[in-house]
Amino acid sequence: MSKSSVPNATLYISTANSFFNRQSLATPVDAAPDITVYPKKRRQMIEGFGGCFNEKGWEALSVLGANDRHQVMQQMFHPSTGLGFTICRVPIGTNDYSIDRYSLNETPNDFEMKHFSIERDKLRIIPYIKEAMSIQPNLRLWGSAWTPPTWMKDNKSFDSGNFLDQPEIYKAYALYLLKFIQSYRQEGLPVEVVAVQNEPGTLTNYPSCDWTPVQYLTFIRDYLGPLFEKEKVNDAIMLGTFNQPKLAAHALTVLLDPKARRFIALCGMQWYSISFMDQLKVTAPGLTVWQTETDCGNWFWLPNYNPNMPQNDFVYAGFTWEKIRDWFKAGVTVYELWNMVLHPDGKSIDSKDPWPQNSLITIDPETHNVCYTPLFGAIGCFSKFVKPGSFMVEAEGIAADADFISFVDPDGNVLVVMYNRKETAVSLKVEVCHHVFAVTLPPQSFSTLVVK
Repeated sequence: MSKSSVPNATLYISTANSFFNRQSLATPVDAAPDITVYPKKRRQMIEGFGGCFNEKGWEALSVLGANDRHQVMQQMFHPSTGLGFTICRVPIGTNDYSIDRYSLNETPNDFEMKHFSIERDKLRIIPYIKEAMSIQPNLRLWGSAWTPPTWMKDNKSFDSGNFLDQPEIYKAYALYLLKFIQSYRQEGLPVEVVAVQNEPGTLTNYPSCDWTPVQYLTFIRDYLGPLFEKEKVNDAIMLGTFNQPKLAAHALTVLLDPKARRFIALCGMQWYSISFMDQLKVTAPGLTVWQTETDCGNWFWLPNYNPNMPQNDFVYAGFTWEKIRDWFKAGVTVYELWNMVLHPDGKSIDSKDPWPQNSLITIDPETHNVCYTPLFGAIGCFSKFVKPGSFMVEAEGIAADADFISFVDPDGNVLVVMYNRKETAVSLKVEVCHHVFAVTLPPQSFSTLVVK
């Protein structure tokens, strides 16, 4: 075979404190492969990666000068020099990483939404988004509600409670979500879809709300769907976001109703809901599914919970890498982080136990020190290379000491994303298009092999 026919191969390596170090590989070797990639055996197309624009993220960024802040934002959003994030979540009103609790209309019984306003969002959320869009003009946005306005709930509180099962409340909330989309679009922020409720059934000491499966169906089929159709806001309803196996009832109740199903653009899944992905595929063949919030780590229900500080370590980064692998294998087209930037303590606004959670980047409010956590390498070994329009492809092999998953990007380059969890180096032989490349993965590292 002529030398010119040998594909160019490059390995990009990230460890806990060093990211995307480039290593050109030598001529392919004559050896049996540990991993074989099949570029023509395509699965789902990948739409992109991102995170959530939270008020506490902008608060953390705002201690920096404008130039330093922009540099941090470039690291997340720049299409070539950064992580290349392309699709992000926007809270509809308050969530657990707001500065404090609020909604976009706290005027009781304002069924016509005369007092609806996004003025609060213009202080933090919208500047955060606009800075990102100055770097990534093609950024896609979607909205997610953690709680409706308090007057739409039985406990009249932002935290916990149940959505009221009343026609005038359904109608008002549908208008509330419509006005969110319209108001953001008027600001030049192209919100594509909205999720009715974040994690129904997870009632907490931070903004949250419960809905029954029948309420989900009634609201989408009889109120939100028809209103969006009337206003020509098309394909704008996300079924979700779902985080627990028990929420299969919410998803399936809607999807099995023909009238409601036609209003659903996609489904938003996170955390433990991966357990009913197969049910979704059977119930609604061809339904687009996004993974909408990665596990935050430092779980307060587990023995190693730290009530003062999140770990932000390689172990958490590796755990997240495995989640990305699992969700893509399950068939999602988008993978999103939770918090992108936080103070080092990472604390939420939980009223009883502010929950310290991991993030991509931390910024110390006193020293202004910017820290890129190991998660930066874990997500970046995907997002920097697996561009929108890439396809996941089949791969097989025995690599007991390393994990792997493969893609083909829009230019036809083959990407093999690998994770070495061991504290020693791992050597692998990777076959792509009948060429075998020898790669060495450093201890505790994330790597992307790019074969032109």
